Amino acid sequence: MIQRQVSAAIIIVEVFVLSFASSARAEEPSKSLKQRLDKLVLDCYPSATEPGAAVLVTVDGKTVLRKGYGMADMEKGVKVTPDMIFRIASITKQFTSVSVLQLVQQGKVSLEDPITKYLPDFDTRGKTITVEHLLSHTSGLPNYTEGSAYEKGMTRDLKPAEIVKLVADKPLDFEPGSRFKYSNTNYVLLGMLIEKVSGRTYANNLKSSITKPLGLTDTRYSRNDGLTPRHARGYDQDSSGEWVPMRPLSMTQPFAAGAIESTVDDLAKWTHALAEGKALDPKLLERAWTPYKPSDRPSDYGYGWFIHTSSGERWIGHNGGINGFQSAAVWIPEKKVFVAILRNGLGGVAPDVLLGRLALEAVGRPESKRVAITLPTEALDRYVGVYALSPEVKFIISRKGNQLFAEAPNKSKVKLVAEAEDKFFSPESEVRFSFTIENGKATQMTLRRAGRDSIAKREE
Repeated sequence: MIQRQVSAAIIIVEVFVLSFASSARAEEPSKSLKQRLDKLVLDCYPSATEPGAAVLVTVDGKTVLRKGYGMADMEKGVKVTPDMIFRIASITKQFTSVSVLQLVQQGKVSLEDPITKYLPDFDTRGKTITVEHLLSHTSGLPNYTEGSAYEKGMTRDLKPAEIVKLVADKPLDFEPGSRFKYSNTNYVLLGMLIEKVSGRTYANNLKSSITKPLGLTDTRYSRNDGLTPRHARGYDQDSSGEWVPMRPLSMTQPFAAGAIESTVDDLAKWTHALAEGKALDPKLLERAWTPYKPSDRPSDYGYGWFIHTSSGERWIGHNGGINGFQSAAVWIPEKKVFVAILRNGLGGVAPDVLLGRLALEAVGRPESKRVAITLPTEALDRYVGVYALSPEVKFIISRKGNQLFAEAPNKSKVKLVAEAEDKFFSPESEVRFSFTIENGKATQMTLRRAGRDSIAKREE
């Protein structure tokens, strides 16, 4: 799940990040689309001996690229194949959203209902938090996976009510409905609502209401002991950059916010079924695929999907990160383009970076290349320091030789490459970094993702 920062902490928040570059790249135009897409993947995941990814690109319902890259099991020497099963992390949220909207369609739930109508024991801190606030991440509820304390208890089996209690003593971040802030707590509560109203467990409701009717044979609630030869094994990178088996995580903890596993094929089938009105009334789906409008600040999130618009196209999708796995998928209805990437490594180039490049190639607007410049070490030193997005989220900017690095909580260092004296990018992320200089020293850092800026103030 990755927050609006570079952190890839376990089930933290993901933000769907895409580049909408419109300038064409004159790179071997004679090659077929499949060859160009394949090269873009190999540019990001070139190693055949490290964790890789399953990748699917469809255009107008026809498969253009469907391929596995790298290793699914490094110890056993098993290669990734495109039909392998991966944990999809926060892409789970769109399944949770549709499960709730199916109950709305059946007249059992209203989007305007307060969550206490279904979960009367939940403490809303004296405020009215509606079902819609939870779906759109505008409730103000703190995120239970945010902060270093969460990692210490990742192996515990917890009931949903116990997960919610992890932030029970924290105040709301803002007035419900006033702004967007991604919080996994929202979707745990929605999972609890589904169980209460349907009378089934979240996993059983998923099966009976979505996966079985739509023929999603490889999509299910992931289990700690459910591995088969078709399951990719997850890996993390340690501080030295070496690939190691993923850190243990009880799959009770992601719950309705991130516990589903699937394949690229099932994700394509799922998306096309939605677009064809097979899973949900089109009017409700359109509401889910439209950014919610908070009262104070704009949002690019609907119900379980991020939505960005560029060149008359809607890019509707989500990404995710969980111990050992990353994911990203997007649907562009105006071009009938779908892209999905499931990766079994938490490290290296993020799938959402590759996703944007593949999607742009598929719609005929290849991403323009960035041009790097070299800065002297004395110029780089002015940026070295600690920058705080919030009291819990801080970036460390460091220098080694003539190379600048950025490090966020629970994330290995990423290289920063200069494209101007005060502007940098990372080859591993779509985040752009710019600095404000006062008296020869940086005083703040601005992170730009998906057209939005986040300010990190320098602390030291």
